[in-house]
Amino acid sequence: MANKLIGNLSGGMNAKATPLILKDEECEQIINYNLDTTGALTKRPGYDVFGSQMIAARRVLGLFQYTNTATPAETTQLAVVDNATPNATVIYYNNSGTWATSKTNDTYAATRTNFNRYRFATFLNYVFRVNGTDVVGSSINVNGSAWGTTNCPATITPSFIAVYQDRGYAARSGAANGSRLYFSSLPSAGVITWTVGTDYIDINPDDGDEITALENNGNRLLIFKNRSMYRWNYGQVEPDRLIGIGTSSQECVRTNFDLGITFFANEYGAYAYSGNRPKLISRKIQKWIDAIPAADLNSMCAETDADHYYLYMSDSMTVDGRVYTNVMAVYTISLDAWVIYTLNTPARVMNKLIQSSAEDIYFGNTQGRTYKFNSGTADDSGGASFNTAANINGEILTKEYLLSFPERSTIDSLYTISNQRVEANVFYSIDRNEKFTPLGNIIKRFSSFPVGKDGNTFRVRITDNSMNTSIIEGINIETTPTKLKL
Repeated sequence: MANKLIGNLSGGMNAKATPLILKDEECEQIINYNLDTTGALTKRPGYDVFGSQMIAARRVLGLFQYTNTATPAETTQLAVVDNATPNATVIYYNNSGTWATSKTNDTYAATRTNFNRYRFATFLNYVFRVNGTDVVGSSINVNGSAWGTTNCPATITPSFIAVYQDRGYAARSGAANGSRLYFSSLPSAGVITWTVGTDYIDINPDDGDEITALENNGNRLLIFKNRSMYRWNYGQVEPDRLIGIGTSSQECVRTNFDLGITFFANEYGAYAYSGNRPKLISRKIQKWIDAIPAADLNSMCAETDADHYYLYMSDSMTVDGRVYTNVMAVYTISLDAWVIYTLNTPARVMNKLIQSSAEDIYFGNTQGRTYKFNSGTADDSGGASFNTAANINGEILTKEYLLSFPERSTIDSLYTISNQRVEANVFYSIDRNEKFTPLGNIIKRFSSFPVGKDGNTFRVRITDNSMNTSIIEGINIETTPTKLKL
């Protein structure tokens, strides 16, 4: 009798390699489990409704944490919601569970592209708003709905905004200026000025492309186009593109400042930039990247925390003939490993907001609602009002373990090692039979399931469609070699 013990499941998904050469710690598929407990697979947390519904059946267009350090009371969460095209409303969270109107006279273009979404930046204690259609707006008192144009450029309608080395930057004021990066003066007595007729630089304007994102990553101002990426230090932009890929979505560009890594994504994959050439990090989930519908590439959104890059890819995508909805790819930085989440509601924008001194990730959906991510044990969005708890459907498909060859083995038993295992179900497949045979529920820390079948390879499938947090720590396959029949 022999045992094959797998006590480390921290390798994440690998859908790129053939199943037989996967590492033992890798899985063919991991849906709605995370790698946060190293070595184990833990059912992901859910998310909770944050605040009241803004406007029913309307898309959340932006989220931002605004803090005025001169007036601590002016620390609030901003959002933008489609208020029946061509109108959009800027709102703020009033700390009593509801969203309140801050600005009502904004425009939201009927053609919903990367160039007419809502972006914010904080500088000189003002919050600045751009949307690619209206002139730049600013406020130092969003709770009082006091919006104007203080410290703003007067005539341009940029799509992107950033702050770098004590200057404000704005980019792409319409298609005619699609490659133009504008910059402000240095502050003087708390004031900046913009001379848009001269204080700008055109970023390789003859390449047939246009600026799609700006990101201050701490050391450089990164300038993205669809098919290129540039770095800027004030006074100069590096003349050659850093790499021949870029992004079509500002909202998927996020920086982990503690680690000094900027993440972004495009139709070819997800990338990590840490000062040199960006590195492709998504090869192991390439089939999922390839399945993103072309129309969704400029709607991807993302956020980071201390050890993850969360990339929302599509509301619906088909992988290996199976349809998945509201799909997010999650990269664990410390393990260089991926899993897949499927949410119960679409995500349109993600950002970090602060509540009670705690900074967490929040996102907005298509129904005028915002949610606190990684909170609770259910997805709080299942009902007509999108605030009813829904189960999280988890699934683990292990690699194909080669037990013996050319001799066959009798698979005597499968053992699972787990914690908080209620509702988890176990299935198996021998010699890559696509029909999985059920074995039963995991009811104990060490659960034993008799198999009694012959084969060369063995796969395990574990599912959990519940509000419980199942934790799978390992499996053991008990086998008896059989003689090769001549």
